[in-house]
Amino acid sequence: MTPNAQARQVSTQHEKYRLDHLHPDNCRHGVIIPEIQGLVRRSNGLLTMEDLGSSLEGRSINLIRCGSGSRRVLLWSQMHGDESTATLALCDLLNFFVETAGERGWVTNMFQAISLAVIPLLNPDGAESVMRQNAGQIDVNRDARALASPEGRILRESHRALRPAFAFNLHDQALSSAGPTKKVAALALLAPALDGGRSRPLSRVKAMRVCAFIARALHQFIGGHIATYDDSYEPRAFGDRMQSWGTSTILIESGHWPGDPEKHLIRKMNYVAILVALRAIAEGTYQDIELEHYSSLQANGKQVYDLIIRNVNCTHVSGWSSRVDIAVSLEPEKNRRAKDPIAIIKEVGDLSTHAGLETLDGSARHVPQSLLVIERQLPLAELLDALQLYRFPVHQKAAR
Repeated sequence: MTPNAQARQVSTQHEKYRLDHLHPDNCRHGVIIPEIQGLVRRSNGLLTMEDLGSSLEGRSINLIRCGSGSRRVLLWSQMHGDESTATLALCDLLNFFVETAGERGWVTNMFQAISLAVIPLLNPDGAESVMRQNAGQIDVNRDARALASPEGRILRESHRALRPAFAFNLHDQALSSAGPTKKVAALALLAPALDGGRSRPLSRVKAMRVCAFIARALHQFIGGHIATYDDSYEPRAFGDRMQSWGTSTILIESGHWPGDPEKHLIRKMNYVAILVALRAIAEGTYQDIELEHYSSLQANGKQVYDLIIRNVNCTHVSGWSSRVDIAVSLEPEKNRRAKDPIAIIKEVGDLSTHAGLETLDGSARHVPQSLLVIERQLPLAELLDALQLYRFPVHQKAAR
């Protein structure tokens, strides 16, 4: 089966295995771990779960195992506590394995070739507080050298014990475009550098081919919306370090999609990407993919904002006025799902080269320049009231 056909098959079936009661706002240790424990119990031995240790605040960090093959694959998610998309996709994936155990020959064959190890929630304290860092304010992904955090030590010790051939480092990224285009980056892929010279030993080339396989498989769904992440060498980052330890490491950064603040589509694309990549690793078919599918991707760009209000008349007390566009950010990530988000005005002027996850027509309404101060934070409702504009609520189940 071709990569495209594989991806279509698993994409079509995702709705059947998607755990709809899990979403970004309840992606916490107290919800996710009991959910996975339930999957383990239902799996009839397919899945096993072990306690690797505890976070700074005492929450368990768990490892789920599946498969008996000699080719070991490690996946970890939510080392940044406010990046939940891949964690939710992994729960869907584990549910798929449990529900289809013994029913799909290719799944059985896959787990005869690979041994899968998943750490679905590496930073449970950060997840609880919806923040990037752990409870000690350490960025776990900048702790691969010092190993000051218990979470970082657990990941390092897991790598030593497992000695994986492949690893998947799963994150969410800032709102970005695919290169200099106006297309939002739905995903960004990277085979991280292992040194400052960005050398390419065989282990890194294998990671590049897996990235190429993913890009080719997902092109039919989000073609033009796949970017590459910055490959500058960061010796403190776990992806870069694992690459230097000889593990073919793949970074998947979950991006954004218009009208989809809960990232339903991005979650689905993670599910598809990981599943087809695991199958390709098991069967060795990733080796047949041209690197061009990866090397031709454009790097993350900055051509997209959360909201652009176009065609507004900006007026100044001096009597000057001009037609402008207004670029608005709704960061942080959880603010994008809020009913009454705080807006940050990022840019005013000609934004014809930029796009918004959402766009409103200002209908040439007048707004005083004093309201449009760069980096000013104000309730979005206040800005829209000043413009007498109505923003339709973004449907939380959009773009599924």
